[in-house]
Amino acid sequence: MGGAAQASRRHRRPSRCEEGVPTNPTALLSSDHLQAAIAGHLDDQAGSPLIGWARELGDLHATLLTGWLNPARRPADFDEMVLRSRISEVIGEIDSWTVFVLPRAAAGARKHTHTLGEVISHVAKTYAEAWWTVLHTSEEQPELRHEAWFHLGQVHEAYADLVNDLYARRIELPLGWRGITGTPRT
Repeated sequence: MGGAAQASRRHRRPSRCEEGVPTNPTALLSSDHLQAAIAGHLDDQAGSPLIGWARELGDLHATLLTGWLNPARRPADFDEMVLRSRISEVIGEIDSWTVFVLPRAAAGARKHTHTLGEVISHVAKTYAEAWWTVLHTSEEQPELRHEAWFHLGQVHEAYADLVNDLYARRIELPLGWRGITGTPRT
């Protein structure tokens, strides 16, 4: 990359989505930044590695959803097992990262049922489902759109609460487990 292009990127004004994104690679994303990362509105080369993982989970869940709901739009190389396996791998990468960067929970902290990777995957799945619902339901179904946005809002708020509790050391996340894996049935 030429010097002028590098200088231009260095002095580029951050987008509204990128303002306040943690540049510390060990920082958790806020709920707003997580949604922006899932949507692909953040540069996954800057700051927390969660940006890239969240984006990938968003893409994977959107691909799964499209393939399931609209088989005619499936890519030729669509393979549900491969996609689900990759989702598990990304969750595992997040969980491995979490062990080394999150503060230890205080004594007596309540235990959470899901790992950070599982939570971020759930947020990405909910985001994909909400957007699919909004984009593919008719104007005559405003209640369905409202339910989708409402549910996404609840997930958004719950993630924000989780981040606050993690930094306050009030909650302990379980160690990651990739579950039962196997070969696809024939």
